Amino acid sequence: MITIKVNTKEHQFLASISLQEILEQLQISTNGIAVAVNQNIITKSDWLTTTLNQNDAVLIIKATQGG
Repeated sequence: MITIKVNTKEHQFLASISLQEILEQLQISTNGIAVAVNQNIITKSDWLTTTLNQNDAVLIIKATQGG
């Protein structure tokens, strides 16, 4: 098992996992979000090939509208 922190909550996964798989497993809508791993922004085209490992930190920022 590995531990990955997503925003402020730690999650357990069986093994190394792609960023895309984490978003799917946690049922996070991918519309209007930006994602950083260990303080590095990851473009949406790289989510599937970005592999996360023990103690990586994922920050998900959702765009909001307002006026």
